Amino acid sequence: MIIKAPLSDKEEVKFLCQSGAGELFCGFEPEKWSSLYGDLCISQRTRKANFSNLKDLEKAVLLAHRQKVKLHVALNGFFHSNRQYAICRKIIKDVVEIGADGVILADPALVFASDSKYLAGKDIIAGTDAMVFNSWAVSFYKRIGATRVVLPRSLTLPEISDTISRDPRMEYEAFIMNDLCFFEDGLCTYCKEQSGGTEKIGKNIKGLDLLVSSRITTRGSAGGCRSVFKRQKMSSPGHKPIGERHKFSFWGKRAVEGCGACALYDLSRMGVTTVKVLDRNMPLKEKVRSTLFIKRSLDFLQKDLSRAEFSRKCKKLFKKTFGRHCSYFECYYPWKKQSI
Repeated sequence: MIIKAPLSDKEEVKFLCQSGAGELFCGFEPEKWSSLYGDLCISQRTRKANFSNLKDLEKAVLLAHRQKVKLHVALNGFFHSNRQYAICRKIIKDVVEIGADGVILADPALVFASDSKYLAGKDIIAGTDAMVFNSWAVSFYKRIGATRVVLPRSLTLPEISDTISRDPRMEYEAFIMNDLCFFEDGLCTYCKEQSGGTEKIGKNIKGLDLLVSSRITTRGSAGGCRSVFKRQKMSSPGHKPIGERHKFSFWGKRAVEGCGACALYDLSRMGVTTVKVLDRNMPLKEKVRSTLFIKRSLDFLQKDLSRAEFSRKCKKLFKKTFGRHCSYFECYYPWKKQSI
């Protein structure tokens, strides 16, 4: 199995490859996009998590290829306007010309909008936002040119097994580490994460009080709906502040991290080709630690271990690596004990 690691700077390539990454993924947001659309991120992450300079991205590609590692560029917006399609076509052309090995897309129309000659021979990956829940969705994306699909977080191991068994020739990628979410990316109206600012919760309905939340940027431990907010009660007539502001979070005391290492035993036998470590916004130290943890967990597969023995070793390694016990609440595949 190949480990796919997140990249946001060319200087990270060396360290991620040395930690066991066999593929890298990143975003690219040119100045033209940000000047037109501000915080509407092209790859569902903050601007600082994406490359903005094509020359820097080209250097990252060259460094990755020296390590015999592929690099994919994400353009995984849910949908695009006609004007945005024109920019995206240019981005795909540019990243392919500098040597990127493929693109990660969520909007199927973007495949049709792109010039096929640029994508010929490249990896076309239907990202998790494409919502590939079953073999019918796999078949659809395969027909339009996808060479791989990223399975959504919400799928159980039996569902993954059933999907793969119906078309084992397709490449499959699954999430394995960090940024666990209990909701579905492709149906997320929060649109993951922007760059800060003010979010209004509720509508200005006469007679009701509103909650206005200014997000406190804390990425590295949280982001998007996981961020810490400041809550201010507002009067409906005139929007006058009422009382004091208070911090709150939709996710309780801390963000859910997420780990699926124990499921590597099953995923490898099902035919999952790639496992994905998140998140591009995380500090390099955390990216390296997570990638190395999954690499060492995969090494256990080389031994003749039972499923239970493999799980025990992964849990012990998790405790040693992260300084805490793993939790059912933070498990990517908590249904792994079901028959597969």
